[in-house]
Amino acid sequence: MKKTSLNDIAERLGVSRTLVSLVLNGKGRDHRISEEVCRKVFAAAKEMNYQPNQIAKGLRTGKTNTIGLIIADIANPFFGKLGREIENEASKYGYRIIFCSSDEKSEKSGQQIDMLMQGQVDGLIISPPAESEQQIKSLENSRKPYVLIDRYFPEIDSDYVGIDNFRAAYEATLLLVRKGYRRIACITINKTLINMQQRLEGYRQALIDSGKEPDERFIKILPFSHENDDLVYAIKQLICSNEVNADAIFFTTSKIGIPGIECLHALGVKIPDEVAVVSFDDPDAYRISNPSVTAIAQPLREMGSLSVKILIDRMNGKRNGSSEKVILNTELRVRKSG
Repeated sequence: MKKTSLNDIAERLGVSRTLVSLVLNGKGRDHRISEEVCRKVFAAAKEMNYQPNQIAKGLRTGKTNTIGLIIADIANPFFGKLGREIENEASKYGYRIIFCSSDEKSEKSGQQIDMLMQGQVDGLIISPPAESEQQIKSLENSRKPYVLIDRYFPEIDSDYVGIDNFRAAYEATLLLVRKGYRRIACITINKTLINMQQRLEGYRQALIDSGKEPDERFIKILPFSHENDDLVYAIKQLICSNEVNADAIFFTTSKIGIPGIECLHALGVKIPDEVAVVSFDDPDAYRISNPSVTAIAQPLREMGSLSVKILIDRMNGKRNGSSEKVILNTELRVRKSG
């Protein structure tokens, strides 16, 4: 089916293409076009299902009303829900979202930034993978508005929305200590990411403040792109070894928490009778799991809302000063797993 053009609308109404363009771009009053004519143009555009070419419009106006969103892993429920919140908030301001998933690969995120910039997005919201500092520095130099979400780079002065990772991990570990667990293990991923570093530091500090010296044998660090066998091996080392014999496990992300709990079930481990479990993030699976899983819930709606608002303010020139870093609190939802 042929796409409706400005010429089609103009021909239908017997007016010029320029007049139709002025009206649809909100400039009818500026050029003294009558209200009646404006109403007819809008009515015809709606009836003929006119869809403006956003890229062409962007070339003319410098604005496309689009925001590029690069998240780390679209398959991760945390990022899926966060992306939905960002999309919902952006739509309130008349912006649409172009989704990208970097899969925690810096090369891929660099390609996605280039693609979005070429597509004339008005701004970007990025959850940057490890080793992508130079990409963010280049973005800073380009003066394209952007906001980092979930993680950031300490050496780059960027707008950022995230949580207090250290405190959340600290409180989760302290909960296990107070419940009497003595051999608390931690399984985490990608220690180069700042948020994962902070979570591991929170775990360590909670043990220290409880009079327990952190033991490296109880800490397992997996690469982001780990195989399931890597996780199974790590769990077996923690619960089947006479040297370690962990009685609780803290997962720093649901990316390893969900398969980790599946692994414990497969090994016949009773939760929490034999091993207690606490995990970062709170996907639906944790509420309906048997037993239900004690989890650290992040304020996804607030994270999404604030990242969009800060970005739009930047795009509209309302934030010309220093960067804004928003650190939000989490909620520790205590359930039956630990």
